[in-house]
Amino acid sequence: MGPSPSSNEHFWSTLRRRVDTLIEKRESTDQTGGAEERSKRMKDDALLLLRGFDSVSSTLSQLSDNLENALQGARDLANPSTLTEILSSNLEKYKNGENNKPVEEDGNEEIENKGSKRKFESSDGQIQNCGGDETKDENVKRAKELGKLKKARTIAISMAARAAAFARELKSLKSDLCFVQDRCSFLEEENRKLRNGIPEGLVPPEEDDDLVRLQLEALLGEKSRLANENASLNRENQCLRHLVEYHQFASEGMSASYENLLRGMGMSLDSPDDEQNDGIEEGRELVSSHPRDLLGVFKCLDECYDEY
Repeated sequence: MGPSPSSNEHFWSTLRRRVDTLIEKRESTDQTGGAEERSKRMKDDALLLLRGFDSVSSTLSQLSDNLENALQGARDLANPSTLTEILSSNLEKYKNGENNKPVEEDGNEEIENKGSKRKFESSDGQIQNCGGDETKDENVKRAKELGKLKKARTIAISMAARAAAFARELKSLKSDLCFVQDRCSFLEEENRKLRNGIPEGLVPPEEDDDLVRLQLEALLGEKSRLANENASLNRENQCLRHLVEYHQFASEGMSASYENLLRGMGMSLDSPDDEQNDGIEEGRELVSSHPRDLLGVFKCLDECYDEY
């Protein structure tokens, strides 16, 4: 056992006070003290230092012992004895003890009964019979205990196997959990990059470039398709406008010719000669003013039908 902490603290406090006094009174001792006083004080200081070194060595040895005990405990914890090993060791101890007991008992009986064998033969026979019965009972008890130990051993082995299976499953689950955690961290990092944007000086990988190129190609193809559809719709719209204009013109021409026809037949209140002259003049004006428009409409319709 090493020194108590209180004694160590007291010793170190006294040593500190002694050193302080030595430092404070060094000049006065140099001037006034003699050689004998100096030698005494040096001896006292040397003794104090030796005691200090002894206490330090004892504390260090105590620490080393504690560290060795801790390391031994850690080794024992790292390699724990299983239940089967404990049961087997107990069984071996029990068997060894039972094997030693009959030998000792037989030896003691032989030593004690050497002188009384000839005198008490009948009593010896009765004792032997009793001993045989006792040995039989002991054998039966031992057999029962051995059977119980075997059952316990089989149960322990099965439980150890189940524990090993559970340990393997736990190991696989831990590996899956580590993979999922790594995947989550990777996805979080990607999400953070996408939210914050690519920092300056960081070149994206080639896979990202290929993906962006494919997306751009798909967008360009969609854009060209939409442009073609827009052009076809514009042509259809233009054709429909031409058809509307043609129908409007045809309806206006029919209404004008119908009015002219009625005026020519003299169904108005005006004089027939004036109305006939007016209708002829209007018909001439229409024919002279719109022949080009009619030809343009017909040409546009022909082009539209040729395209489709």
